[in-house]
This record gives sequence, structure tokens and C-alpha cells, in this order.
Amino acid sequence: MKKAAVCFAIFSLLLAGVSLGMAEDTGGKKIYATCVGCHGVNGENMALGVSQPLKGQTADQVLEKLNGYAAGTFGGNKKGVMMSIAKRLKEEDRVKVAEYISTFE
Repeated sequence: MKKAAVCFAIFSLLLAGVSLGMAEDTGGKKIYATCVGCHGVNGENMALGVSQPLKGQTADQVLEKLNGYAAGTFGGNKKGVMMSIAKRLKEEDRVKVAEYISTFE
């Protein structure tokens, strides 16, 4: 439960930044900084203990999932958190963060 509260706080900060238009001027690394609390510095964590680690995924795989979250067509029973985030990211920001995530080794 504590991890979920931390993730919610981080996501709230991301949502505030996106709603102020801050994400449009940032690169994928900066956007991803708000994801670290759940996904880990290099995408090594299973967010909320259920997701696949991001590490090792291609940009196309990550982007497909982010777009699916934004459309509400991807994700399991805890997809609400990611849906909320993905819907607020502009397509270009989803591309940037997907490209950044694909660099994790």
C-alpha cells in the first residue's frame, strides 16, 4: 500500500507538470524521471508488483503500450494509474519517453 501511495504522489506531480505544458519542452529522460518511483531508474522494477519490467523493451513495444493505455485498450486490473498518465501525455512525449526507455540495458 505504501508503494502505491508513493506512485500516486509521483504521478500527481507528473500530471501537474503535463497540465501546465511542461512536458512538451522536455526530453524522454526528463519525462521518465517521474516514472522512477514505480518502474526503477533503469526500468528494472515491476511497477505495483504486477507489470513487466520496462528494461529490454523496444521503443515500439513501449509506445504501443502507452498508446493502448491512453486509448483504454491495454492493461490489467491496475491500468487506471497508467491510463491517467498516458492520456495526459501528448503523442510526441509518448514517443520521446518510449525512445528513452528503449535505451535501458
